[in-house]
Amino acid sequence: MATSVVTLSASSPSTTTTAPTSSVEVTVPNVAGSVKFSLVVTDNLGQKSAAAVAEVTIQAPPTAVLSATPAVVAENGTITLSGATSTSSGSIASYDFSYVPVT
Repeated sequence: MATSVVTLSASSPSTTTTAPTSSVEVTVPNVAGSVKFSLVVTDNLGQKSAAAVAEVTIQAPPTAVLSATPAVVAENGTITLSGATSTSSGSIASYDFSYVPVT
């Protein structure tokens, strides 16, 4: 099975392939939610099938939630930073903690 790589969007909503290419790799929009795709095939006599439809859910990006304990500390004191209440519709693979200098 041959595959073609395409980007489908509102401004370029469809693409046609010629047999034996029977599939396409599609870059989905960078927006969480559901999108639908349809396929109509045409045979060698020019007859078209009914449309087949597939719905795909695009996963939302995770939400980072940061807490610092204690919230007030003396110079050279120690605090604990936690991202434990961060959420994802998948699973969180890593936490990247960074110091942000005061400007």
